[in-house]
Amino acid sequence: KEIAALQLIGNGHPNVLGSTEVLQDNEYLYSVMPFCRGGDLFGVVLSGAGGMTEPVARYWFRQLLFGLHYLQSKGICHRDLSLENILVDVNHCLIIDMGMCLRVPLITPMGTCGKKNYMSPEIFANRDNFDGFAVDLWSAGVIAYIMLTGFPPYDMPALEDERFAIICNGDLMQQLQAWDIYLSEEAGHLLQWMLSPNPKDRPTLSQVMLHEWFRLTNCASVPNDE
Repeated sequence: KEIAALQLIGNGHPNVLGSTEVLQDNEYLYSVMPFCRGGDLFGVVLSGAGGMTEPVARYWFRQLLFGLHYLQSKGICHRDLSLENILVDVNHCLIIDMGMCLRVPLITPMGTCGKKNYMSPEIFANRDNFDGFAVDLWSAGVIAYIMLTGFPPYDMPALEDERFAIICNGDLMQQLQAWDIYLSEEAGHLLQWMLSPNPKDRPTLSQVMLHEWFRLTNCASVPNDE
């Protein structure tokens, strides 16, 4: 499945790590992919104290959205988006690891997948058909949260997790301020919207890309404090 997805993706987008060639011998298939020099985006977040500044986070997050847009154009949902599955090469980042990906739109539950602190509540519940694109948008929201704060929004997406319950109640910004973490109003609105527990309430990818948060500053150049 992963090889098929990599072949479908090809090497046609700068923010998705596809396959340049597939080789086969009597026992194995080998996928040849470009080398990324900068480690993963999780390491970039860890290199700063308390998360990234908003301009730096915008710079990287915009590229993630471009990569997601390309996957969606191919009818693919990733299902395992995380900072660890985004590699950095020079000044751009690439989505990797298509091992959990599926074709969309609605997908029948087949067991939970991904990391719990990036997992959407519908994947964790594993009961109903789910919208793969909405699942990826949730995980992207978690990525944005970690980039801006330096820590994940919850340990697992269930109401017994106190921090998850705070998000479900719409109190994300109030809780961050109680922890002396102050984001712009636009950043807080985007995070709360993307982390809507009901997938039907989440924004589409296009709505995220047009959100006011991206209009606060020009993200075209490499940030100085990455």
